[in-house]
Amino acid sequence: MYRLAELSDSRRKAIGSLLILFGLIGLIIGVIWIHWSSLPETELVNGVEVPVVVDQLNWFPRGMWWKAVGYVIVLGASTFAIVGATFLWVLNQKMTWARATTAAVIAWSALVFYFGMVPSEWLNFAQTDLEWSSQRVALAIPPFLVLGNTVEISYAVIRDSIQMGYSLGLLGFAAVLAIQIQRMKEGRPAGAQPVEKTSPYGRPLVRGDR
Repeated sequence: MYRLAELSDSRRKAIGSLLILFGLIGLIIGVIWIHWSSLPETELVNGVEVPVVVDQLNWFPRGMWWKAVGYVIVLGASTFAIVGATFLWVLNQKMTWARATTAAVIAWSALVFYFGMVPSEWLNFAQTDLEWSSQRVALAIPPFLVLGNTVEISYAVIRDSIQMGYSLGLLGFAAVLAIQIQRMKEGRPAGAQPVEKTSPYGRPLVRGDR
């Protein structure tokens, strides 16, 4: 993390701008992907199941797994955009009221997206596309492990467990990330390799003998 504090303004702006650009392009692709892959593949006409034909993008693959790929694209693109905005407008910048407000908006957007939208979309996807409901049994615990009783675990339990594990893991990651961000101010560790300084012409600077 200490290397982030050593980024030059030009490199920081270049990285931030590219990440935001990739994020916006990815969001556009992901939203279109999710929309078209969610369209039904067949429909009933006079009691007969026939393929659904749509205009322009009829060639686009449809189905729940293609829809899942679209969700992954949106997740990655949103991460690029949030990280890019942090690089471009917050990282290594003198904190003012305007910049603090910008940082708060970025942090709020990240919290809403990762702790609100992602779990919500996962639960909707698992409930509707995967049909992981409480009526479907995922597995049964062997009776000899539960004193001869019948204990069944539904798909809803697995669905909610995945969501809970995601949220707890993300909370831990956020805590570790916050600690590492605070350590950026401590500078380069003593055991790290010294940074090589270059001149405006790109050549390494060497301290001469007096």
